[in-house]
Amino acid sequence: MCLVVIKKCYETSSTGLGLKRVSRVIDCSIGDVEVFSVPNVRHLAENVARSVFGDLPGELVFESSESVGYTHTLHKFRILVKHSKYVGVRVVVRGKRAIRVLFTIPGDVNIRPRCRIAVYTPRLDFFRGDVARTTSVDQQPRGQVYIDLPVVYAILGVPRVDLSKWTLHIEGLVEKPVELTLPDLYELGVERVRIDFHCVTGWSVRDLEFTGVPVEGVVRLVRPLNSVKWVYVESLDRYSTIIPYEEFTARGVLIAVEMNGKPLDTLHGYPARLVVPHLYGWKSAKWISRLVFTDNYRDGYWEALGYHPRGRVDLEERFKAN
Repeated sequence: MCLVVIKKCYETSSTGLGLKRVSRVIDCSIGDVEVFSVPNVRHLAENVARSVFGDLPGELVFESSESVGYTHTLHKFRILVKHSKYVGVRVVVRGKRAIRVLFTIPGDVNIRPRCRIAVYTPRLDFFRGDVARTTSVDQQPRGQVYIDLPVVYAILGVPRVDLSKWTLHIEGLVEKPVELTLPDLYELGVERVRIDFHCVTGWSVRDLEFTGVPVEGVVRLVRPLNSVKWVYVESLDRYSTIIPYEEFTARGVLIAVEMNGKPLDTLHGYPARLVVPHLYGWKSAKWISRLVFTDNYRDGYWEALGYHPRGRVDLEERFKAN
């Protein structure tokens, strides 16, 4: 049985994490446990690990800490296993309270949870889902600091793109699945938007200009069924994310093909990327190759590591709470 400090544990995964040799993630939400120092966080992580797995296969050692905005800190540890293998441990702390502990398990490490595995219900994390967006483009979102240029992330590496072979597949619960080339996207009609871009780690950049196809045009083309609740996004590098349908279809969301008046360069997602201005940047996937309209939730890369299923900037939805 899990100790009372653990509310629920979920088991999840993603294709991208598989490239990092992580086959499973055990994500445990805990009851806002107060912590005062890194050794204190380490002690908590060790107690949760013993509750979930029983006797640990090795020592739990500190790896690093990093801030996620002003409000959250991510502490990373490792449980060392024989032959230089390890289980990763991530402790999410909001203020001075730990809210979840995640274990990233390689495929060749035989360790199984002893506590009950629950089914994650993403909309329970939408506790303020009916609140109108409160942050205008002229306001600085809570927990963000403005910098001059966007930081480039490529967690799975920068893919090589052969435009002669690239297409964007749009499928799932739609009346008309399509496969679009880059010229096809331009033919749908492009618009230009100027946005502030916000990364979940706490930086923002003002006045980025993107040109692309408004998602309303894509929706009209494929005609999603009434049962659609999510859009699952896949990229050429095997990155993935998931977006609530009502956020995907919000005003200003683009399939972008240009940035600041020029075609996207490779580092920023050439030939096409999503731009979802009101959600944190991990939802604006680069190098997109597939959009799947679906009625089922499944974690993408960062969602499998505890990040929020929606990620609205104005509500500071950085991590799951449920």
